[in-house]
Amino acid sequence: MKKMVIAALIVLAVLAAPVFAGGQQETGPKTVLAGVSIRSLSNPYYLSVEEGAKMFADSVDEDTIDVQLLVSDGSDEKELNNIKAAIARGGKDTILYVDPNNAPNAAAIAEICEEAGVYWMTVWSTAEGLHPRDYPHYVFHMSPDDQKSGHDIAVAMFDSFKTPGKGKILAIQGMLANSAAINRFKGLQKALSEYPGVELIDDQAGDWNPAKALEITETWLSTYGDIDGIWVANDSMALAVVEALRAKGLNGKVAVAGVDGIADAITAIQNGDMVATVSVNPWLQGGFGLALPYAAYKGYIDTTKMTEEQMMFNTAGLLVSTENIDDYVAGYIEGRPTFDFEDYWSIIYKAME
Repeated sequence: MKKMVIAALIVLAVLAAPVFAGGQQETGPKTVLAGVSIRSLSNPYYLSVEEGAKMFADSVDEDTIDVQLLVSDGSDEKELNNIKAAIARGGKDTILYVDPNNAPNAAAIAEICEEAGVYWMTVWSTAEGLHPRDYPHYVFHMSPDDQKSGHDIAVAMFDSFKTPGKGKILAIQGMLANSAAINRFKGLQKALSEYPGVELIDDQAGDWNPAKALEITETWLSTYGDIDGIWVANDSMALAVVEALRAKGLNGKVAVAGVDGIADAITAIQNGDMVATVSVNPWLQGGFGLALPYAAYKGYIDTTKMTEEQMMFNTAGLLVSTENIDDYVAGYIEGRPTFDFEDYWSIIYKAME
């Protein structure tokens, strides 16, 4: 009789345990370690990503989200070690936002996270052939349409020339193995094909490093004369280019365009030192880059039932120039965008090709 009573109590306890859509059981509030793997803190873009991550953390009521930056300093090995250490601290109560230092590194990260049972995502770059459908804990990959960004800033720059659509330019790329850098440069090449009057004199890899971009520009200015514009793969390097031009009294005379929409680049456009940037909305990236892995962790979404578009997609970028600078400043610099982090798929601009 006693055994029968115990068995009945066990059955009742099991039936009473609430279960989420993904099969996880509610065990009460937890502290979830939210690792944000980024390349450096020298790029203000990453500070906005962190701010977006914290915006999401502040929106969560049922758990405490502990946002921790995992800075790789441009090292694939350090990135892997940072992720392993974060998982060691948080265990299965870990979610990860991953901006792979180099695209191939995402393959190793996939194996680490799958073995640990940790939900994660990638932004900007992912390894060739790697797909979330092949890893249940790899929730999604997103990236702005980098080719469009590279194209749009080039067109804005070409149109700003003294003789619109005619001139000589230089170009500073990002890291050559990085998907964002590759696609942005493809966008420049597309714009050049549309503007036969614009000639690309030279291009160099700046590796997303402002100091390197400064050095490259200084060398160029002592080598080339009569340059109309310098196309740059991101804003931090573009601002270094502006400083090199300023030292020669050429800021505002040689057009400069970048990508990321960081605050200092917006100021540079207001001051006439840059002609254009594309805001990739890092607040959206950082916030939803944790919101979806968290939803998978909680069982609110089932990664095995997501559509192709939900697994691999582009987010929308916004070209910022003198045409819309005041509206952008009001909404994103003086203010901040707001998001519904439970409207998971609202961030999809288009399925990734």
